[in-house]
Amino acid sequence: MSKKYFFILFSIISVLSQAQGNIENIEKLKGVLSEEDYIILTNAYSKEGKQIFNLMINGELKSKDYLVWYEKGNTYFSFFNFLEAINFKNYTQDPKNGNITLYLGENLERVVLSVKDNYIDYSDEKIKLNQNDLLLNGREIYINSELFKKVFLNNLRIDNERQKINMNLNFSSPEEINVRLNLTKNLVKEEKEKKEIIFKNKNKAFELGYLRTEANKIFTRDKNSDDSSFKDDWEARLEYQGAFLFGELNAEYDLKEHLLGDVKLAYDEIYNKHTLELSSFKYGDNGARENGIRFWKDKGYLVTGSKDYILKENVPIGSRVELIYLGSVIDIQTAINGEVIFNNKNIKEDREYILRVYTEDGKIYEKIINTTSDYNQQNKGEWEYDFDIREDHESNRYRINAMTYYGLTDSLTAGAGYIKEPRTINEKFEYVDKGRGELVFSNSLKGYQYTLRVGGEKTFNNYVDDITLKSTDDEYKYDFLGQIDLQNFRLKYQQENFGEYYYDKFEKTLGLKYKPLKSLELEWEKVWKEKYSDLSYSEDEIKQTGDRFRIEYSKSYKSLLATAEYEKSTLYDEEDQYSLNLYYTGFRTFTTRLENTWKENGKYETAFSVFSNGNDLFDYTLEARYSEEKKDSLTFRFNLNYNNWFNFESEVDKKGNQQYKVGIDRITDLRNPKANIKSIESSPVEVTAFIDLNNNDELDNGEVVAKNIEVKLAGETKKTNKDGKAIFFGIPNRVLYDLNAEIKRPSLIKTNIPLKVEGRNTATIKAYLPIKPMTTLTGQINVAEILELSNLDKMRIYENIIVTIKDISGNELETTMPDETGIFQVSGLLPTKYLIEVKYIGIDYSIKGINEVVQLSYIEKGKDGNLFVFNFTDKSIQMKRNI
Repeated sequence: MSKKYFFILFSIISVLSQAQGNIENIEKLKGVLSEEDYIILTNAYSKEGKQIFNLMINGELKSKDYLVWYEKGNTYFSFFNFLEAINFKNYTQDPKNGNITLYLGENLERVVLSVKDNYIDYSDEKIKLNQNDLLLNGREIYINSELFKKVFLNNLRIDNERQKINMNLNFSSPEEINVRLNLTKNLVKEEKEKKEIIFKNKNKAFELGYLRTEANKIFTRDKNSDDSSFKDDWEARLEYQGAFLFGELNAEYDLKEHLLGDVKLAYDEIYNKHTLELSSFKYGDNGARENGIRFWKDKGYLVTGSKDYILKENVPIGSRVELIYLGSVIDIQTAINGEVIFNNKNIKEDREYILRVYTEDGKIYEKIINTTSDYNQQNKGEWEYDFDIREDHESNRYRINAMTYYGLTDSLTAGAGYIKEPRTINEKFEYVDKGRGELVFSNSLKGYQYTLRVGGEKTFNNYVDDITLKSTDDEYKYDFLGQIDLQNFRLKYQQENFGEYYYDKFEKTLGLKYKPLKSLELEWEKVWKEKYSDLSYSEDEIKQTGDRFRIEYSKSYKSLLATAEYEKSTLYDEEDQYSLNLYYTGFRTFTTRLENTWKENGKYETAFSVFSNGNDLFDYTLEARYSEEKKDSLTFRFNLNYNNWFNFESEVDKKGNQQYKVGIDRITDLRNPKANIKSIESSPVEVTAFIDLNNNDELDNGEVVAKNIEVKLAGETKKTNKDGKAIFFGIPNRVLYDLNAEIKRPSLIKTNIPLKVEGRNTATIKAYLPIKPMTTLTGQINVAEILELSNLDKMRIYENIIVTIKDISGNELETTMPDETGIFQVSGLLPTKYLIEVKYIGIDYSIKGINEVVQLSYIEKGKDGNLFVFNFTDKSIQMKRNI
């Protein structure tokens, strides 16, 4: 040691030996000590002012020069020094008022510190600060240790003798977040790739299905005939649905007329959500038929004009379906041959509707339909097809209507089509061929979405009609559409130009739609249209220019929906009309509907309806309708279905005309005739519950079935039998149902992956229900690596260890501490991967915590496993893998 340092050391020892607690003696050494040494010596004898501590965060040394301020018996922690120590940068400081806003941890909990206005805002609590809560020293802010702990810490240990502070954070530090991200990057990716499991029917070559039997006795009185007495008649038909040739077969047979009805063999979602259907349609009543084939994507609705939408949906046969808008029922239909069609004036563009389906066996489900004006746009590389080929009985030829769309980019879609149809020209059937092309471009401009579409079609043949002298060579048209949405406005321009083969020459429409409120819609259109000159048209009809105005208001309040619409047109061939409709769903057992329409000619029409709300025993509809336009006609209609097999229908008008139907409607599952099945468009579901030992959600060899598990599906609950199976009958098709289980054994739990069931045909669906066995994680803290520790010292280490178990996404599941022997256990865990964090929060050692991913396994009762050993040194922790 040099003489200089020896002298300094001798001087320090001499002064300290004489100081006897007098801090003034330390001032004599100020000239020979560094600033840091001087402060440290001062701290040994003073509890006032700035001092330097070793700062440990979660047991790991983060700073050797952390600033602490003592004043008037209070301890203050340096705020910015703390942020720097943990490398925390996720905060901002307002240059105007100086407010500091921090976002803590992965949950981004917001904390605001306002020195100017004296408050701290965190966890939805605003704390008013007093003069003892903050100290300011230049740029640095010192926060009272009690307040600091309340906002930022779970635990705080201060050792004034050894100048050590150990803070245990109540949020994840940036380092911990980075460690977790690095550890779980691939695991998180795997978790995200896990999707819900949907069990569907497997196509079969043949399986018995459902047979529906309908028979009615009909009584009719016609007051317009010479004999006004009641006449009786009858009708009866059979309907079959079942798996056939790996598709779904639907067929009808009229027992009275001995005629085969429509027959369809459908392959749902055979390719990219497209359906293939092979059909044989009944034509007339003489046994003639028209065969056809169609391949298309079903969107749930049809567009019959620029504004006219028709909702069309396949539902279980015999179902009653409600059309719901803004929470209220606006229409109701009964399925005919497994299909409902809604043609309602309240069905508009760009709206969301709900179809609530009541099946005949008491089940209820809903389906959402959006009438979006997408103009058949496709994503890049996607195709959409609509090919329809059908025989034409009258001409003994066939019709072809084909259209396809392809996404060239995410913004540009190209469409091409071909039409071939038989047409009577000069008293002969001739084929007319026509082609169509389209381009649709959609993008945004400064955040405003716009769409452009150009198209045209042309007939390829050249036939001349001997009477009109019109040539099919002039049968062409081209069209353009431009549309842009500007917040609550939609500006739209459409134009169609026609060749001389058509009566119309052109039609142009410029429209503006405005929605100032969700319930209010205003629309204006300027229309220019012209027809080719013809002696059958007046001058006013040939060339027209006019305006259309429309105001619509739809307001839902509690159980009442009111819709009012006013349409006015200055065009020659259009008339004004307005309507007011009320729909009320507040009654417990039934719903009411009142619809009123007034037209420009003064004609008035009204309809009042009452229908039941899915009563399990009675299903009824009562309607009264009055129309001035139809010679003041007044009609009453009543339908009743009792217990899903007995039907009664009646219709009476004010002239005395009457019709009554009494009959039965019964559905039989030919695979299980005793089953109470009321919906022909449904599937049996066979659910197998099993113990998923390897946690892969699949039934593997060696895995056993689970008995007495309560399985829930479509509102029904059944227990699995000795083979682990539960069978459900009559689950309606084309509906996505949740498959759930209720498990009363504490050692078992259902998988957390959503399980769904969706039927597409009548074949039996085989679904599998993974049951997860619960396991226990055991940890052992080993401090043998730290030398010369007594049992008491070991216990001091154990009581300063915190163990946190988290799922792989970082969500905290449980926090625990080892017992006096260093053992800890966490029960109720699945055999999967977890993140385990072990932290030392004491102040005796600077031990860096660990974050590790562990894989738990299913261990049979009585066997050891899932044991992890954590070896401690005086600087780190090392984990010994599963033993």
